[in-house]
Amino acid sequence: MAYHINQESIQHRTRLFTIKRVNISFPDGLVRDYDLIDIQNAVTILPLDGAGNVLFVQQYRVGSRSELLELPAGKIEDHENPLLAAQREIREETGMAAGSWDALGNFYMSPGYANEFMYGFLARDLHHDPLSPDADEFLNLISIPLLKVLEMVNAGEIQDSKTLAVLMLAKRFLF
Repeated sequence: MAYHINQESIQHRTRLFTIKRVNISFPDGLVRDYDLIDIQNAVTILPLDGAGNVLFVQQYRVGSRSELLELPAGKIEDHENPLLAAQREIREETGMAAGSWDALGNFYMSPGYANEFMYGFLARDLHHDPLSPDADEFLNLISIPLLKVLEMVNAGEIQDSKTLAVLMLAKRFLF
């Protein structure tokens, strides 16, 4: 017997996600209910300029109750190609576009309770090409040399999971 989803029911809807109750049967016959956050997939971009600086955004996050230093990121709109979402998000959040893109890899953000799937990209050959940011985004753009970024990671100064994951995925392209 494999894992089997017996039933899903919507418990609550918000502007950003839906909470579902999912009933699962396990291989040993145990049956259990789980709460699942059903949320859009997303992209995270590592923008690297010609001088070897990484462009970060700093913004307030309610989950940490603090401002976090993060790579630019955002939700994939309905049926949008992940690369097109990344190209839109980098322009909205940094005011830059990229002439060169590399797909870094993909991962689940918090699969124990959410289905959000993240696509990571490396953006290079940056040039000014802004789009208007989302109305609820108050972002500070910060440029940090790549080697300093690695020191910050080692010192625990970067605490955003998607940023840490994408930096790790980018290592093979950068060093």
